[in-house]
Amino acid sequence: MRRPSVPLRRPGIALTAVLAQLTLLFMVWSLANRQCTTTIGMEEALRRRTDQQAGKRSALAVGLGLLETGIPAEEKLDEFGAYSCFVVFLDVSSETLVRYTLIFQHLPDPEPESEPPSSRWSLTAVPYDPVAHLDVEGPITTFEPSPPEPPESP
Repeated sequence: MRRPSVPLRRPGIALTAVLAQLTLLFMVWSLANRQCTTTIGMEEALRRRTDQQAGKRSALAVGLGLLETGIPAEEKLDEFGAYSCFVVFLDVSSETLVRYTLIFQHLPDPEPESEPPSSRWSLTAVPYDPVAHLDVEGPITTFEPSPPEPPESP
């Protein structure tokens, strides 16, 4: 016996369906990849910023420690606008060794008649620039106390 002939249903519809599914799948994959790449890039930028701020905070902590040992000698202060400044560089190790420039600014006393005279300082840490900070003094561990003035002889 002979089989009854089955009329062919639209040839190629299966191929079109598979191509449409693959196209949709690749579109979804592309969107997910773009989102993951953006997230990873943001995490990397935040990590770098955190590392950079950690180094700056460490440099400021060292600067505050230096101010606790004393104040810069008057002869080492440079005039910078209305402020007297002392500039020094130091190396801070976070993940890598980074060099910062510490700028100590002697601020004017708001009450000049106060006894004893107050000593107000502003401290700034900036990344070291070898061109701009060519004549900056090297790393120090303490401020040298100023020598005592000899007593006046009568």
